[in-house]
Amino acid sequence: MAEPGSDARNRRVKLVGILAFAAGAGLTLFLIVRAGLGPVASALSNLGFLGLAIIALAHLPIIGLLGAAWWSVARLNGVSLGRFIWARAVRDSAAEALPFSQVGGYLIGARSLALAGADAASAGVSTLVDLTVEFGTKIPYLLIGLLMLERLIPNKAGVIAMIAIGLCLAASALLLHPSASTAPGRLLERLLSRWKGFAQHRQRFLDILQQMTERRRALAPSAALHFASWLLGAGETWLIFHLMHAKVGLGPALVIDSLVGGMRMLSFFVPASIGVQEGGYVLLCGLFGLSPATALAFSFARRARDLLIATPILLSWQWHEARKILPPPTVPDA
Repeated sequence: MAEPGSDARNRRVKLVGILAFAAGAGLTLFLIVRAGLGPVASALSNLGFLGLAIIALAHLPIIGLLGAAWWSVARLNGVSLGRFIWARAVRDSAAEALPFSQVGGYLIGARSLALAGADAASAGVSTLVDLTVEFGTKIPYLLIGLLMLERLIPNKAGVIAMIAIGLCLAASALLLHPSASTAPGRLLERLLSRWKGFAQHRQRFLDILQQMTERRRALAPSAALHFASWLLGAGETWLIFHLMHAKVGLGPALVIDSLVGGMRMLSFFVPASIGVQEGGYVLLCGLFGLSPATALAFSFARRARDLLIATPILLSWQWHEARKILPPPTVPDA
C-alpha cells in the first residue's frame, strides 16, 4: 500500500510528463517545418524498409550485452542468461514504446524477470544495482565523446563549451535522479518507505542487495559489458548514417551518439525524450556538416527501429503475463 500522498504525487508527475511531451512534440514539429517535410522524407527513404530491418538486427547484440551485464550482477539460481536478455529487451521496449506507462520500463523489466523465474525481491533489487552500474559507465563514455568533439572540431570552442555545460547539467541530473544515480541502498530504503506493502520484507531486500553489491568480481564484468554496449552504439550510429548515404566517420558517430545520450539523461522527465533527441541530433549533426533533414531522418529511423523491436517483445511479455494469470487447460478424461 502506498503512502496517502503518493496518489497526488503520481498525478503531479504524470502532469509534468504530459506537459513535457507536448512541448517536445511541438519542438519536433517546429524542426520538421524548418527542415522541410520533403527533405526529411527523402533522407528517410534512403534507408528503406530493408535498411530499417538491418539496423534492428544490428541492435540485438547491444540488447544481448546489456542483458548479460544485468545477469552478471544478479547471478540468480535457476534464471539463465537468455532470460535476462529477454527481460532487458522488455525493459527497453517498454521504456521506448510505452512512455506514459505508470510503472515504467524499469518495473516492467523487473516484472518480466520475475515471470522468467526469478523471485520478485531479487528481480527488483538486481534492477537497482544494474541501473547504478549502467549510469555509472555512461559518464566516461560522455567524456570520451566530449574529448573527441574537441579534437575533431577545435575551432568550435563556443559550441563545445555549451555542450560541456549541458553535460555538467546532465551529470547533475544523474546524481539527483532517484531512479538513476542514487546509491542502491538509499534508493531501496526510499522505495520501502514509500510502499508500505514491501516494508515488512525490508530485511530480505537489504540482504539481497548486500549479497549483490559485495560481489565485486561480478560488478566489474557488468561495467565492462555496459561500456562495450555504448561503444557498439557508436558503431550502430555510423551504420545508420551509412545506410542513409550520409558520410559520417566513426569519430563523429561516437560524438553524436554519446552526447545525445547525455541529453537524453538530462531529459529523463520527458517521455521518450521527444523533442530533446531530435533537437540534439540537429545540433550535433550540424557540427559535422549534416543537414537538419538528415538529422531528423536519423532520429526517426532510431525511433522506428525501437518500435520494430518493441512490438514482438512486448507481445511476448503479454503472452507470459496471460499464461501467469489464466488457468492451465484441462485435459478431458479418456
